[in-house]
Amino acid sequence: MGRPQLQGSILTGVLGALLALPGVVFAGFGLYLLILALASASGRREQPVVAAPANRLVVIVPAHNEEQLVARCVTSLLAQSYPRALYRVVVIADNCSDGTGSIAAAAGAEVMVRSEADALGKGRALRWATDQLLAAPDRPDAVVVVDADSVADPNLLSALEAELGRGHSVVQADYSVLTDELSSPRTQLVAAGFLLFHRVRFSGRARLGMSANLVGNGMLFSRAALEAHPWSAFSGVEDLQYSIELRLAGVGLRFAPQAFVSGPGPATRAGEVRQRLRWEGGRFHVVKTRLWVIVRTAIARRDPQLLDAALDLATPPLGLLSMATGAGLVVVAAAAALGLAPIWALIPWLVALTAIPAFVLIGLRAARAPRSMWTAVARAPFYLAWKLARYASLVSGFDPNRWDRSDRSNTSASRRVEIAGVPIDAVDMRAAIARVRGAIGAGRLFQVSTINLDFVVRAQTDPDVMRIFRRTGMNLADGSPVVWLGRLLGVEMPGRVAGADFVPAMIRDLAGSGARLFLLGGEGGVAAAAGERLGQLYPGIVIAGTYEPPRAAVEDMNNAEILARIAEAKADVLLVALGHPKQERWIDRHRDQLSVSVAIGVGCVLDLIAGRSRRAPRWMQIAGLEWLYRLAQEPHRLVRRYLTDAVWLVPIAAGVVRSRLAAPRAVDTA
Repeated sequence: MGRPQLQGSILTGVLGALLALPGVVFAGFGLYLLILALASASGRREQPVVAAPANRLVVIVPAHNEEQLVARCVTSLLAQSYPRALYRVVVIADNCSDGTGSIAAAAGAEVMVRSEADALGKGRALRWATDQLLAAPDRPDAVVVVDADSVADPNLLSALEAELGRGHSVVQADYSVLTDELSSPRTQLVAAGFLLFHRVRFSGRARLGMSANLVGNGMLFSRAALEAHPWSAFSGVEDLQYSIELRLAGVGLRFAPQAFVSGPGPATRAGEVRQRLRWEGGRFHVVKTRLWVIVRTAIARRDPQLLDAALDLATPPLGLLSMATGAGLVVVAAAAALGLAPIWALIPWLVALTAIPAFVLIGLRAARAPRSMWTAVARAPFYLAWKLARYASLVSGFDPNRWDRSDRSNTSASRRVEIAGVPIDAVDMRAAIARVRGAIGAGRLFQVSTINLDFVVRAQTDPDVMRIFRRTGMNLADGSPVVWLGRLLGVEMPGRVAGADFVPAMIRDLAGSGARLFLLGGEGGVAAAAGERLGQLYPGIVIAGTYEPPRAAVEDMNNAEILARIAEAKADVLLVALGHPKQERWIDRHRDQLSVSVAIGVGCVLDLIAGRSRRAPRWMQIAGLEWLYRLAQEPHRLVRRYLTDAVWLVPIAAGVVRSRLAAPRAVDTA
């Protein structure tokens, strides 16, 4: 071999080593995650907690302007299997400008009001509350922290306290994202990420004898732990920061696999951007400022547990790790193809690229992820492309001490947009249900309408219908054309909230809350049949009464008798199935005489619940073709209506475009 060839071979080898080195690092991270997934999938499932509880607990619920969700959280905490005499639920109304405190008190919680506008943030609220609670004469044995937007599993406190009884002073529950069959693919993908990060990594680490990390929700701290190490983290990632401080102090963090708490994901893409910037920007800041401190301390103490903490902290987020591995593989493969690097430089990159999806697949199976999450994971490449822009924005700088309130999927404010004069609330299913729940017991009638294109068209020629729609408490986008028109205006419409989906989902949410329903309307016994069916589907719901009035115009109905029946039933929610616009007119005409909190015009929903009618296949609903299915079922009744709506759609859409050009923004309404 000549000297030039030898030099070329050496340069190729050196370049190959330089290209392979980051691949070795990424392969190490990938294999670490894969080991955790395999550990999580191995062994027997944890048995339910059966030990008798013995500790007095205080559950703290930090809440900043959470009036729509705090009652649901408190209700779930007061329904715990843990002995009621052994725990208190305390809501911190933290610098609130809404009714969070009064709603929490009405739901049964104790309320502590904090007014320190110059010291915002969950971390400061926790320190303020724990200082007071631990200094009180009846100080608890342990403190549990649950976010105000969350729903606690009935065994949350029992499972956390069981780990306290085994000698663990800091315990983290299994925190997941609330999902159901109505959740968007984006929410399902976020939920899958939560399962992989929390359930899979934490359970795998627990089976390998490693500590967990705190994730801000479902945390238990013994009194001794808080007295020795008061809460000292006040950044946007206070949970991770506090985890590091505890680990450096020699305190282990225990994962409780039988303790479950769930919370909603971000409602909007903008909200998800803010949340991701806060979480991942904060995590990068902690890595930059604390990683080498942990490594140095671990070496000085010869503490392998701290080295394990350093490894876990250094492991990049799964999305970033996947993108970096894919990009590295492409670069090295190109170098090898051009003869600039040896083929063996690809080996660590291939190992990483194999380990990462193996972690996802094995992890989702170990976490018992539902089928909807597997489907959502197939969209991950598109999601990663979106996240790449988010990571790029971190390069310009990140303030780790900035505090932002998380964007909730249910908020006290909704965005309202006008389509041809008809107000439409741009809310998703969860937000709509939360507004109904918040309206129960509020003292005034909350009318809900489900608006499709035909409703919008009728409002153009009937001033009375337009007046009703403009005074209702919430108008849901029932039809796909309404959603499309809203988006044409530039509003981020979450999607259809069809009455046929909304009513059963609302009733399922209210089951067990004590809410009472009255079903008014229908024919041929459909109201009674729907009530019986609802009782079978949702055993916790109270069907306070049903009534099918004789056919008549609104003003000629036996209204005094109807109102008396509803009042006698002491109903909270009234479902009116008289058809549009009769049902909306009836509710509006009697709004000052109705004793209920919520009244909803439901059209043919009772027929669907009772099994008298059938909906279009799911794929047609998703594609916005449900109207075509209905037309095929009832052509003589619907063909004229649909033709009229189609003719009106042209000027309505033109008006929407003009409005967008004139004022391209929606109106925020409380």
